[in-house]
Amino acid sequence: MSERIALNEKFKAIRKNVYFVLVEPESPGNVGATARAIKTMGFENLVLVNPCSLENDEVKMLAHRSMDIIEKARIYPNFEQAIAPMRLTVATTMRKRHFKFPFFSPEQIAEKLLSAALEHPVAIVFGRESSGLTNEEILQCHLHSTIQTATQNPALNLAQSVMIYAHTFFRHLQKAELHYEYHLATQYELEKFYEHLSDALQMVRFVPRDGIDNFVTRFRRLIGRAMAEQRDIRLLHKLLQIFETRIRD
Repeated sequence: MSERIALNEKFKAIRKNVYFVLVEPESPGNVGATARAIKTMGFENLVLVNPCSLENDEVKMLAHRSMDIIEKARIYPNFEQAIAPMRLTVATTMRKRHFKFPFFSPEQIAEKLLSAALEHPVAIVFGRESSGLTNEEILQCHLHSTIQTATQNPALNLAQSVMIYAHTFFRHLQKAELHYEYHLATQYELEKFYEHLSDALQMVRFVPRDGIDNFVTRFRRLIGRAMAEQRDIRLLHKLLQIFETRIRD
């Protein structure tokens, strides 16, 4: 059973900037169930990356009066294009990998993501049912989140995971006072900085013990957690340019 709650004006404004991204979903039923989950919680934006066929009765059956979410979903051929418009992206994963990133709970992510959504498009990203997100996809996201479960039980289904985050966001928006005054760097701006950093390290012939790629990954972790603004990235570029100029001289 469920109780219907009227959406407040703040929720209506923020939900337009919140996107649920499914990367290469393999089950039509999961796409339908995801659409139902996000619509039930008051959200409306679904992004699909190279999805399975949606011309399937299972989609309609599990969407249950939420086909409008699927019909207006944004569909992209690859992950990079899907997250390019977003100013803040959160990767969800069952495994904590080897990156040593901080992993936030859905409740912690709600505060960070929804505050940014006051002014910017933001995304919560879910991976493939069989294998999740790749390491490369996780590295391109600013923040990382996982749902704690009893260790002896199997992993959550994709649509179940989406519902947990959508419901957490819904509850948070009903009670929280959100404030946001920043201008987050775009994904393109961040990637250009990481390229600049890698080039600068090679220019000075700095070879970290674990390699340049892993060194840059640590910067990704730092900058993602800091939710860097555009002016922060410009400052970092300027710092690298100063070093490069001194070396050339």
